[in-house]
Amino acid sequence: MKTRRQFLASSATGLVAAPTLAAEKEERPLFSFGLMADCQYADSDTRGSRFYRESPRKLAAAVEELNQHDLAFTFHLGDFIDRDFVSFDVLEPIAGKLNSKLYHALGNHDFDVEDGKKTNVPPKLGLENGYYSFQKDGFRFVVIDTTDVSTYRHPKGSEAQKAAAEELKKLQKAGVSGSKPWNGRPGEKQLEWLESKLKEATKLKEKVLVFGHHPILPEEGHVIWNADVVSKILQKNACAKLYMNGHNHAGHYLDSGGFHYLTLDGMLETKDQNAFAYANLFADRLELTGFGRQESHVLKFR
Repeated sequence: MKTRRQFLASSATGLVAAPTLAAEKEERPLFSFGLMADCQYADSDTRGSRFYRESPRKLAAAVEELNQHDLAFTFHLGDFIDRDFVSFDVLEPIAGKLNSKLYHALGNHDFDVEDGKKTNVPPKLGLENGYYSFQKDGFRFVVIDTTDVSTYRHPKGSEAQKAAAEELKKLQKAGVSGSKPWNGRPGEKQLEWLESKLKEATKLKEKVLVFGHHPILPEEGHVIWNADVVSKILQKNACAKLYMNGHNHAGHYLDSGGFHYLTLDGMLETKDQNAFAYANLFADRLELTGFGRQESHVLKFR
């Protein structure tokens, strides 16, 4: 794995950085796609390094840059908003200018809305279901829902919310690293679905790239509640090559036995520096070109 920090372009805002990753050899990718995470807009005052009102401007800059590239689609990996359902309405027309189809993963902040609006969040983001998959040119893209079982996904006092709260208490008592109220986990039905998709991909000799909002590894305060279970599922299936996510705005990379775990830097952080990327996909690797604070990576498939 190779990584290089992207340097800011000479623009005053620094919202778009010039990519510096050189191709290892003259070779055209099979296709390319865009990547963003944690736009996290709210009409709220700045808190620490979180400049909420700058997010629409950053999203617009990312869209403008991504539209300069031939992308098959683009992912936003959770926390499109920070809070308030009306925040979606500010971002929708900006994201709508993308030339490529936008796929969302659900994040914890996306459900920081009034209880009566929680069920409206997935359809607002164009989702019939929180987890889904699609195929393209020998690859299968799997998006998991890490908010599936959580204390914030369902209305307060509902059976699902109370069950998740009880589970969280037990996990905290057991000292599980990701047992925080801002995390969650894929449920049992979803895990069965995930394993079925991996088996299908194995039969079809597809390479699988997995995406979600919360990290799985390394173990720290941002990971899903059942990180040990999900990491074993992914790493035991040779067709699965990597997992990308958001949530931890600082970003992170880990190679675990040839399986790649990549946390994207959060767009929200800092006033002037953006964070997003696009990926060129080859038969044996993914080359990620980062902008702003997002590092570039070459991830070779196991």
